[in-house]
Amino acid sequence: MIEQNLNWKQLNRVVLSVNSVDISYSDSSSLTLQCGFENIAKGRCNLRIQEKINKESDSLLVETDQALMLVKIFYSRKKIDNLIDIFSKKRATSKKAEVNLEISDKLMINENGYLYVKDKMDIKIDAVSWKIPLI
Repeated sequence: MIEQNLNWKQLNRVVLSVNSVDISYSDSSSLTLQCGFENIAKGRCNLRIQEKINKESDSLLVETDQALMLVKIFYSRKKIDNLIDIFSKKRATSKKAEVNLEISDKLMINENGYLYVKDKMDIKIDAVSWKIPLI
């Protein structure tokens, strides 16, 4: 008989490690970040920062059919320009930038850090914080 591990814990914060940053320019600029996870064992995350036009909400989409999360963050033009400025001044360092997402619904992970996903989830992000090493 195979014993299953039922030691699940709730996660109310997703911590992302930034692997790359792309800037898109058109009528307005946006940032696309490719990220890995610091507190979830497997998967990747595409984080898109766009200009807030109306009352869009920051969100985290968890897919069931792939190990990918999609994050949409909406900032003012000034805040996006500040991030672009900071990332453009960032020197090559082994330390990666980190993004902390405080989420409204809790995710479930087991003791090995594997995420439990039964159904596709669209989760509201309550707060976003950044840690960007410059040197």
